[in-house]
Amino acid sequence: MDLVTRKVMRAGQSLELTVKEFEMLEYLLRHVGHVVSREMLARDVWRVTARATPLDNVIDVTVTRLRRKIDDPFETKFLHTVRGVGFVLRNERT
Repeated sequence: MDLVTRKVMRAGQSLELTVKEFEMLEYLLRHVGHVVSREMLARDVWRVTARATPLDNVIDVTVTRLRRKIDDPFETKFLHTVRGVGFVLRNERT
């Protein structure tokens, strides 16, 4: 991930990410190996402190789209769901 040019590559392939997908991946990379909750993503990626309108569905959709781009074409998966807790970025073969 190149923060200056906002480009993401995996295994020599360029990945086209939306702004939110890029921001979420950056956040997960900064917390690699640690579980990141939806509350943390809402606060730090979406910058919403008072969650009058739940962002859980928006976050889940963004995670699904990001996973489709960074994991689906590859054998090794990086983005994992920790049921009931959040998400974690780690190297794991399927």
